[in-house]
Amino acid sequence: MHTLHIPTEEHERRREALLKRASEDGYDGVVLFGALNIHYVSGMYHLPTERPTVLGLSDSGTEVVVPRLEQEHAEREAFLHDDVHVYFEYPQGEPMARVAEMCASLGIETGAVAADSDGSPPRNGYTGPALSDTVDAAVGVEEYVTTMREIKSDAEIDLIREASVWANYGHRLLQETLAVGRRPAVVSAEVAAEGTKTMLDTLGDRYEMMDWASPMTCKFTTGETTARPHSVDQTDPIERGDTVVTVVKPHVGGYTTELERTMFVGEPSDEQRTYFDIMTESQEIAIDTIEPGVEYAAVEDAVVSYYEEQGVAEFTQHHIGHNIGMEGHERPFLDVAYDGEVRAGELYTVEPGFYVPGVGGFRHSDTVLVTEDGTESLTYYPREIDRLTVDA
Repeated sequence: MHTLHIPTEEHERRREALLKRASEDGYDGVVLFGALNIHYVSGMYHLPTERPTVLGLSDSGTEVVVPRLEQEHAEREAFLHDDVHVYFEYPQGEPMARVAEMCASLGIETGAVAADSDGSPPRNGYTGPALSDTVDAAVGVEEYVTTMREIKSDAEIDLIREASVWANYGHRLLQETLAVGRRPAVVSAEVAAEGTKTMLDTLGDRYEMMDWASPMTCKFTTGETTARPHSVDQTDPIERGDTVVTVVKPHVGGYTTELERTMFVGEPSDEQRTYFDIMTESQEIAIDTIEPGVEYAAVEDAVVSYYEEQGVAEFTQHHIGHNIGMEGHERPFLDVAYDGEVRAGELYTVEPGFYVPGVGGFRHSDTVLVTEDGTESLTYYPREIDRLTVDA
């Protein structure tokens, strides 16, 4: 793709759609405190800390409140807002007083205002005050932007597709680097560094970092640790016979993807092959079930039924998948308790898995786009066991 960012025209459409929705519900404007919500609507990214950054929108315009250390960044012409209000620091700068001034400038200091939260999140020691204690307007907390983010635009899909190319590359580096005796933490760091170097050398000036995350992150666990799906222990040396469960997550233009694979160090045992086959079949069942109009719950139901037939349901620890985009986890969820139907434009990590004590974990994850008539997998690293076995 030629550009690696969301075009200004799309941010303008998002702004208009947000204000239209708020107006339909009787609000005079919108105030956003969430960093990703601000980024989504205005294009302005920043590093969220205890210092509030706040975006305000009304028919009069779009304005933002930032701490002094974000001023030059916030004043970039690429961002959607018309004016920047600055305070020096928190707590000495009284940021919510600047928010009140911004609301007055936008004509929403009275009446009714929709907000994504009633004040800046209690992050890094921040303690308030609330927006409802700062302005005379009635404040309603709404999830408008979270809902808008569920369906991806063509530009968003293009960015996630580009990230998926690099997830494939990162996995190739990882598989080539795995070796008996090496520690996962060290291998992961080498893959992230080499993958990031190649990404930046290839994408050049088009690439822009938008947070502290490395352009490519890589993590994996090995051996019995893989039976704990969210273990952060990457210190046990790789041993022959280990199951390895990986994840590579590149970041492009503010968006990410997810690619996970189950690999083996040396020839897999019959038991490992059996569990691997069940896992890969379950992922195929999930992907085949996904299409517009299918209930979210039905996707997990199909996999759970198969797991029960195969006798591995007792080893499950999580649902089938979740939407992905600006965050690694977004709603909707492929979960038996999540109401609603799959829609074209949603993107899912399809990752049914199970975790056998004493043997290890078995999970592939692919980022799958819902199309008008089915699905398209944006990640494409090999899934077959013989292509995921490392010589040892």
